[in-house]
Formats: sequence, structure tokens, C-alpha cells
Amino acid sequence: MIREPRTFVIYGVSKKHQQGTSYSSDVRELMDQLWGEIGAKKLPHLGINHMIYGRDDEVIAGVELKPEAAEIAHNLRAFNVTLSSYAYCKHIGPYDRLCDAYDRIHAAAAEAGLKAAHPGVEVYGHWDEDTSKLETEIYQSVE
Repeated sequence: MIREPRTFVIYGVSKKHQQGTSYSSDVRELMDQLWGEIGAKKLPHLGINHMIYGRDDEVIAGVELKPEAAEIAHNLRAFNVTLSSYAYCKHIGPYDRLCDAYDRIHAAAAEAGLKAAHPGVEVYGHWDEDTSKLETEIYQSVE
């Protein structure tokens, strides 16, 4: 467990997750919107996708933009999210196995007398056709 604040500043899109639907469909929908806007406006970015799972079922997809993007009009919202205390896990492997990393996070939090809270942040490494090499960093708020 890490008790040093970590802040993420991203630009993106969001929606409210509907109970009974999969988060993976939210991710696909939001990523399509995000990258549609980035491509249409040719926004300079760092190329690292972020998913934030916030309070009240808010789901956010975003990226870090390069400073020169400030000069380009776009429809992405700025999101500034700070985690004050969190668990960290780096998952290497296919996205459909992220649940294994979350199981480890929840177990470690429980062992420390803590529980997972919102927000949670997933930071996706660059795409690799070999899904066993995909890297996802998970920052899960705990209390």
C-alpha cells in the first residue's frame, strides 16, 4: 500500500456505467470516442491510455496531451484525479485477465485491514499483438 499522493491529469471523455452491463463495453465505447476526437483534431499526445473508475459509477477514458495540444480546440474534458492512498499492481498479460490483478489487490488490501475504494486508475502500456506482453498498471484507491 502506498500512502504518497499520486495525481493523474488527463483529457478524455466519460459516461455513467449502467449496472448490469460490462465495463469492457464502456471501455470500448469511450476509447472509440476518445481516439475519434484525437484523430479528427490531430491532437498531440503521449499515446498512453488511462481508464478511471470514479465515484457514482463514472467511467473515464483519457490520455495525457502534449503541451502544444492546448492551442487546438477540441471536445475532450480535463480530468485531474488524485489518489491519496492506493494499492499498485503491474499486470502483464491479456486484458481479460486483469481480474487476477484485482483479486491480488483486494487480498493485499484486506490483509492490511483496508478495502478498495474509488477512484481506481488503469494505465495501459503500448499495444502489442502478443497479448501475453501487454502491460497495465493499476492504481486502486484504498481506505
